[in-house]
Amino acid sequence: MAEYREEPGWKEKIADDVRELFGKLTGEVLEDAKRLVPVDTGHLRESLSSEINGDTARIGSDLNYALYVEEGHRVGYAGPDGETVFTGEVVPPQPYLRPALYRRRGA
Repeated sequence: MAEYREEPGWKEKIADDVRELFGKLTGEVLEDAKRLVPVDTGHLRESLSSEINGDTARIGSDLNYALYVEEGHRVGYAGPDGETVFTGEVVPPQPYLRPALYRRRGA
């Protein structure tokens, strides 16, 4: 029976491979989100970005209406007393982040 020997630097090699794969996956999700986002002016698509911090990735937009596009919303306006008045109209969701995230990807 052959003797097992630990290859020097194996932990670092695995960590490097995981970081590379994580970065690739984050980039793919961002590309898919940009492809799927509904476009009117193009500002939302242009605002989509990603960042990786350790083992956490953030993909999204800093525009205040990005969530309303993804989730949908009720239509309202500021009434004379400053209170929000809802019209009863609903803008349906147009998801682009969740479908990008949950798209089946090959191994």
